[in-house]
Amino acid sequence: MSNRTHETQADEISVTSSRRLLPDPLELTAALWRRRWVFTLAFVATLTAALATLAMLPRTYTATSALLLEPRQAEPVKVNDRGFVAPADDNLIDTAVQIIRSPNLVLDVVRSLRLDRSAEFGGSPDAPGAVGAKSLGSASASAAERRAAGALLARTSVRRVGVTYLVEISVSSADAELAARIANSLARRYIALDGAKKQTRNAQAARYVESQAAMLRRQAVADDAALQRYMIRHNLMSAEGATMAEQEVSELNRQIADAQAQVAEQRGKLNAAQAQIARGGGGADISAALASETVRQLRQQEAQASASLAQRDARYGSRHPDVIQARDELADIRVQLGAELSRIVSGLRADVQVAESRLASLLASRGRAKGSLVQNSSAQVGRLELERRAEASRAIYNAYLTRAKETAQAGELPNADAAIASLARVPTAPSSPRYMAAAAASIALAILVGGLAAGIAEYTDSTIATRADVEGGLQAVYAGAIPTLSSASRARTIAGSMAPQDYVVARPMSLFTESFRNLATYLGLSALDRPRVVAITSPLPREGKSTTSMCLARSLATGRCRVVLVDGDTRHRSASNAFLAGEAREGLPSVLDGTLRLDQALVKDPHTALQVLPTTPPSCPSATITEDSLCALLTALKQRFDVVILDCPPVLGIAEARILARLADTTLVVAHWRRTPMKAMRTAIDLLVQNGCKIGGVALTRVNIREYASAGLTDAFGYYKKFKGYYVD
Repeated sequence: MSNRTHETQADEISVTSSRRLLPDPLELTAALWRRRWVFTLAFVATLTAALATLAMLPRTYTATSALLLEPRQAEPVKVNDRGFVAPADDNLIDTAVQIIRSPNLVLDVVRSLRLDRSAEFGGSPDAPGAVGAKSLGSASASAAERRAAGALLARTSVRRVGVTYLVEISVSSADAELAARIANSLARRYIALDGAKKQTRNAQAARYVESQAAMLRRQAVADDAALQRYMIRHNLMSAEGATMAEQEVSELNRQIADAQAQVAEQRGKLNAAQAQIARGGGGADISAALASETVRQLRQQEAQASASLAQRDARYGSRHPDVIQARDELADIRVQLGAELSRIVSGLRADVQVAESRLASLLASRGRAKGSLVQNSSAQVGRLELERRAEASRAIYNAYLTRAKETAQAGELPNADAAIASLARVPTAPSSPRYMAAAAASIALAILVGGLAAGIAEYTDSTIATRADVEGGLQAVYAGAIPTLSSASRARTIAGSMAPQDYVVARPMSLFTESFRNLATYLGLSALDRPRVVAITSPLPREGKSTTSMCLARSLATGRCRVVLVDGDTRHRSASNAFLAGEAREGLPSVLDGTLRLDQALVKDPHTALQVLPTTPPSCPSATITEDSLCALLTALKQRFDVVILDCPPVLGIAEARILARLADTTLVVAHWRRTPMKAMRTAIDLLVQNGCKIGGVALTRVNIREYASAGLTDAFGYYKKFKGYYVD
């Protein structure tokens, strides 16, 4: 793979990373899993410290009493019954809260309970008690009392319950019983203070109402007297709701109506009598005549005389003296009857005149009475004004008089606008510390500290652990990961007793062997145009490069590929020791200096077709291992083998590594998973690039795939559990 391809992939990785606004949750999970021991240690230490601190904290008990405020509108005088009492607003409730927390009230409770002698409230048991009533602002308040009052205020909470008239008083103390006593004392002290204030106000109101009532009484009496004088002066004296003039006119109107009826009646009788006389009836059928006893007797006599005359005239004749006498008697009776009727008609005329005279007199009297009534009506305007003034004075006076009696009685009774809704009970459980909440907070804090410690450890970690570190941190191409044999094999006993290069041969279908096939595929060693010479190196020693070289070489040699492994690490000689079992044999230095032929130096692997060119420490590496000699050797090896694998020494410490890598077709740089520093790998890659080496990629060795996969890392091993049935260990 060329450097240009490497740069293109690195640019694509950089662009992809820049598009991500938030960190990958899998990466966060992976980081946390990698630092699980740091997290666990910080979590346990923090949780232990928090719980120890919680256990040492002093217990505090909180007792709560409740006051029910019953606000009433201050109204010394209530004139009528149509007023209403407006409910107290928030300001009144807030005022009550501030009064409860006032220094004077708190100081009274301090003195009543002798809290200045309590060490909890900053006092001393030997402090002298307070004598007499003092205020907090007075010079007589001792320093211990002021300290105790301040401490009590700090431990007291007064709040309104929602939008109700309930006010809760909460007091905290190390003594549960003392907390309840203080809460109840604050509530009772507020009620006593409010009751005293109401009694003082009622006494002031009573004095004010009494003085006003006395003044209003004098005013009411004066207004009534003025009304009476005005009525007497203007003749407006009344009885049964009406003035005398009104009563007189009313009586005259009634009498005039009666007189008018009487006149009409008399005139009717007279007119009827005159009409009877005019018709020639002689007035015999006049009602007055009919009712007259004299007329009735005369008519009887007339009837008898007429009958006697008729009899005599028939018997004796018209000239007989008895007849003439009888005729004279009848005429005399009729004269008497006419005179009586005339007298009756004359009486009727007299009755009409009397009735008319009476009516005229009554009409004249009414005219005079109406004149007096008009004068009284004019004077009524002033009378009504005086009556209204007198009624108003009497109403106000009565109201003040009633209120004076009420305030006099109320002043003798306690009338505080508050009552204890509930007394504080002695708490059975401490309010602080709250163990459940504190334990939850401790766990949360421990998780936070553990996460912070894991984050700091991850941030300060400069080793290579993930594919992102290779692609993002090194801007290099990720070649793959090689697991540890113990984590890749399910046969733990066999894996523990067998070398990795032997396990590749013994378990060709295992996951461990498959990782080297993947590495060979990535390097293109299975293709027709494959690179012939592959250099495998690392920045530092003991990073698994020799194991990788041997396992990769044997993995390729198990097929039809002709492979030779050249041990280029003349100082450490890991590959030579592994294949020769510690046997000293001439190798690479002797071939390079011409003292030993290549055929004599090559060693055949007894388990595979692999050929190994071992090495021995040269007397002078700079004189033996030269670029020309290496080029000649590699040319000869490429003629005989399909793939030449160079096990190079570490790049940062040994110069031969750069010479070998420059002569190779591609170079694989391996890094110990979670061990190789990022700076060392970056320096090694820079040295190789500057030396003209073709870097094929970076591979991670000694990877614990169980941790690697469980951390959610984006690599093939992240899915290894799904392919367990494909591998045979």
